[in-house]
Amino acid sequence: MGKNNRHQKNLKSEKAKVKLKAKKLPKGQNITDTTFKAKKILIREQLKSHETSEILSRRKLNVKDLLTRLQHHNSTVRQEAIKELKEIIQQYPVEILNAHLSALLQGIASLTLDKEKDIRRDTLKVLNLILGPISKEKLAPFSDILISYLCCAMTHIVPTIKEDSLNFLDILVQNSSNLIAKNAKKILPNFLDMISKHHSDSNTTRHLVVTLNSKNTSVKWRIKVLERLASILTSIIIDTKSRNSKNSNNESKLMNEKIIRVEDKKFYIPLYHGNYLDNCKINFDEDYIESTELQDNVELNEFNKYIDVLMPLMLESWLEVKPKINSTTNEVPLISNEASILLRTITSVMQLIVEYIEVLEPEHGPTGDSFRKNFQNIFAKYLLTNFPYCHVNAIGRLKKRQADFESTELTTNRINNSNNNCLEQNLGICYVYMWMTSTNLIKKINDTEIIEYCERILEYVNDTLINWSNQNAAALPQLIKLLRVIFLRSSQILYKSGVNLGSTLQSLIVASSRQPKRELHTQLFSVLSDIIIDHNLNKLHNEPAFKGFVKSLPDLLLKNSIYENTIKILNRVVLQYRNWIRDELAEKQNDILENAKIIQIIGAVDEKESRLMICNLFHFIDGQIYF
Repeated sequence: MGKNNRHQKNLKSEKAKVKLKAKKLPKGQNITDTTFKAKKILIREQLKSHETSEILSRRKLNVKDLLTRLQHHNSTVRQEAIKELKEIIQQYPVEILNAHLSALLQGIASLTLDKEKDIRRDTLKVLNLILGPISKEKLAPFSDILISYLCCAMTHIVPTIKEDSLNFLDILVQNSSNLIAKNAKKILPNFLDMISKHHSDSNTTRHLVVTLNSKNTSVKWRIKVLERLASILTSIIIDTKSRNSKNSNNESKLMNEKIIRVEDKKFYIPLYHGNYLDNCKINFDEDYIESTELQDNVELNEFNKYIDVLMPLMLESWLEVKPKINSTTNEVPLISNEASILLRTITSVMQLIVEYIEVLEPEHGPTGDSFRKNFQNIFAKYLLTNFPYCHVNAIGRLKKRQADFESTELTTNRINNSNNNCLEQNLGICYVYMWMTSTNLIKKINDTEIIEYCERILEYVNDTLINWSNQNAAALPQLIKLLRVIFLRSSQILYKSGVNLGSTLQSLIVASSRQPKRELHTQLFSVLSDIIIDHNLNKLHNEPAFKGFVKSLPDLLLKNSIYENTIKILNRVVLQYRNWIRDELAEKQNDILENAKIIQIIGAVDEKESRLMICNLFHFIDGQIYF
């Protein structure tokens, strides 16, 4: 019964379904189409035949095939191609670079903007291999390719690509710093965009930006950017110095040289003209040298505008991390490791700015006075208010409860022990401020606050010289730069303003006489030698410490060894200060003459001539000249 009902229901449901009627084809179309289409058989590139002398990768791909794969949509294919290119360049650098340099630079540089971090990393390694053996003459025609991709990477909207652009810049600075210097006008503004942005209502003023969605904090990112800015400024300074030396030394040579000017619309270059069959050298730098000479004033004004924007940004960066010290106490400010690195970077950039201004001064006159007027007061406000600084390691920090019960004596010892960590930073601050002071065209300081800052700096320099140790060797170049600025550049204006340098000169002489290390003695003695030679430093020459130093110079001739430069300085001293040194030389004449036969003379071109110079020091006493 049940089965029959189910069957009836199935029949009803089948009848209720819509019936599809078969459509009859027109006559002549109800036949099978037997036509077909054929496609070419694509043989894999590995199976293509290559010449026996052709350079191939491990997968039998030549350079052109690999360059084509660099633009493949698959990231794995691009990465494999860049790795195989690296292997080929390592094995056949000369052959590959001579034949495919333009295509290589174009293809490799484009991958610095790749969205995959691993590909960008491998790309920079290959780029370093390519740029290493290439001379600047060969690279000059392709500079626009590299600089264009560098600027694109530095201004890229993707933060990771922008971060890797700094590594791209490092490779260019390392292998072709002159290329960076020539295109500095295009690169420098990008550094400002990396750490700041324009105010909405102005195109000249900027404010710092906070780095978001990045593994680096804002401070670490600014440190990285400013470090690369320092390398750019170094390249500019080196290029400017070399260009100035070439202009001064090669003026006569340029008169006799045949110069071929390469212009944009020139399609051929004559290698001979008339009866002249000598080889002609193509100088790609000539247009650059002439353009810089014609536009020096314009570039100087642009550089000043750039510094006017950069200096406030660096000082504001320091303001964010500087320690907050109670003005009523005399505590030495303790800064973190991150703040210490930022301070070192900022002072390095400022010193490079000062050095570049000094390079420009011979041709453009005293350009440092405007720098001083714009930034001396704000520099002192941000950096000298809590000067000097000390760095405390994270391990050495004390807990708040322990610090409450810590004795004053232990705190002082801890500060003194950590002071060496910020020695370079403190000396850099002193150098920049004293240099600014020396650029005062009025030659007298009327501001009592500036005088107080100078006295604080001199006091710090005295303590540094007295407490100098071998552990501070890394800061020695910084110390020598500061001493030269104080004595050779700023001494006259300091004396006219009522600041006495006698105690600082005495500390310098004492530190030089200790000789804890030969390098320290040599460097300090060179500063003293320059003071002796400069006849304009009358105030320093009248200091009792200076007279005592001059009288002690004959003792150097009784030692086991002496530098040839020291002998020349002694000859200058005998001519200029014979009344001070006469008695000491007369008393030790016999001993000095005997020791002159055996003393070791360091750096002598003609040792016999140097020994005769020692003997002839006594000409004004006995009237005898040795030949």
